Amino acid sequence: MLIVFFTSCKCRLLIKDALCCSSQFSARFSPTLAVANNMIDRFNLTSYYENDCPNINTLWASLIIEECVRLGVTYFCIAPGSRSSPLTLAASAHPLATCVVCIDERSLAFNALGYARGSHRPAVVITTSGTAVSNLLSAVVEASEDFVPLILLTADRPPELLDAGANQAINQVNHFGQFTKHFFGLPVPTDDISSRMVLTTLDSAVYMATTSPYGPVHINCPFREPLGNIQTTWESRGLKGLENWMSTSEPFTTYSQVQHSVSSNQCHGLMAELVKLIQGAKQGLLVLGALHTEDDIWAALLLAKHLNWPVVAGILSGLRLRKYMASFSEIEENIIFLDHLDQMLLSGAVNDWMQADVIIQIGGRLVSKRISKMLEGCFPCSYIMVDKHPKRHDPSHIVTHRIQSTITEFTVCVTKACIPHDNTRWKAFLRALNSMAAREISSLIDLEQSLTEPYIAHVALENLRCNSAIFIGNSMAIRDADMYGYNWAKCTHETSEMLSSGFQCHRIQVAGNRGTGGIDGLLSTAVGFGVGCNKHVSSLALICISFPRFHFLISDSSFFP
Repeated sequence: MLIVFFTSCKCRLLIKDALCCSSQFSARFSPTLAVANNMIDRFNLTSYYENDCPNINTLWASLIIEECVRLGVTYFCIAPGSRSSPLTLAASAHPLATCVVCIDERSLAFNALGYARGSHRPAVVITTSGTAVSNLLSAVVEASEDFVPLILLTADRPPELLDAGANQAINQVNHFGQFTKHFFGLPVPTDDISSRMVLTTLDSAVYMATTSPYGPVHINCPFREPLGNIQTTWESRGLKGLENWMSTSEPFTTYSQVQHSVSSNQCHGLMAELVKLIQGAKQGLLVLGALHTEDDIWAALLLAKHLNWPVVAGILSGLRLRKYMASFSEIEENIIFLDHLDQMLLSGAVNDWMQADVIIQIGGRLVSKRISKMLEGCFPCSYIMVDKHPKRHDPSHIVTHRIQSTITEFTVCVTKACIPHDNTRWKAFLRALNSMAAREISSLIDLEQSLTEPYIAHVALENLRCNSAIFIGNSMAIRDADMYGYNWAKCTHETSEMLSSGFQCHRIQVAGNRGTGGIDGLLSTAVGFGVGCNKHVSSLALICISFPRFHFLISDSSFFP
């Protein structure tokens, strides 16, 4: 089905609204940041932890949530359960926390995944012990494979209840195996261990989750009873050494990476071989996979303009839907976008003729199987893959040069170090083929009298407004969007945003789950993505599928009042 959610980013989601949108989801938005930042002024933290935490479990849970918030991680996805009560109560009581509750851990985890996709910040998932933890696996695998940051706080039974036949007690150590970047096993809360350990564990976990390559981090949190706000005796000696932390709103440990500026000469030295390949290319091709930020999109545009090569922009690149480029008309005229290459490759003659000698791919995986097959058919050629993580995106095993770099850094080096060869014949022929394919598709769409898959993918994307966000479902939905997506009309809307480079643009944010999950968790991910889009969103469109064919529904959504 096709669901279009008309939303506002300044909305306020309340528990009473949950029944209007889903029988499982409920949420509460916290007070504004301006108010909550004065938390230190409202009460003395030392007094709070000593007098208002009835037991040691409550203390540690409160420290965990507080440190998450100080690190900028404020979105908590909570699955109700007894063993996780200390974490749930602490999150719900924090004035800066946004809490979403869902009784199904699987849906909840995909909601967290969607939020992290939209906001580019980790979401926290809180679950009880046992198979509740196992239910997170699908979303964890997707986050791992697609480099999405998540923090998993899983409650657990204490060691004496493991392997003893206790209810809801399983081995949760390294439960997600290779699909988490790191596993932290906290001890059972006790006065004998400094609370500083709790804070530094959270600091390390968030840093790992948000350091390239991004991904999920698992923190296992065992608790003995009492699990609620029941008064028991505990010693304040565990708070020793937290005086400075309590007097500020900063995290206990601040991580930072030293950025080294690279001069033109250094770029040339580091990339001498690549420069030689790029300058010698006779039939170069620039391929854009998934791009996630405005900086990446702008850097990709500058690289395309400098190379002056034909550009294949996948639907997840954000450059297929170019309505927001109204102020970039001069760039649009100078860049050849092969938006209909997938259709062009239906011709055997075109397929045989498309032989690039140097290919540069920026960003993540591609959607089109035909384009991937065509790129494989170009081998042996020089294939340069650029992404900020070191992982391999090379299912055809044709990448000859793997560059671990941000797109901006790579663009700066290339633009300073080389001037590519200009092949007018190669570009002119591809431009003509793309124009022919565009006219043919437009004619066929205009003749459609029914809601076919190509018609809906074409028309729905064409009519998206500026500053919209679209989440596209897997399988045929994203393939149709990649084949028939169209949104190049000059933008007439006044709403705009600024790229970090200072240029004005209108952006349509595009996302989808393209890792491992198939159609798994699409609705939950889309809901989280809508919340996570941290910008002025005028609408959120979701395209998903229902076998055996598309079934479409357009409706107002009450999830965002």
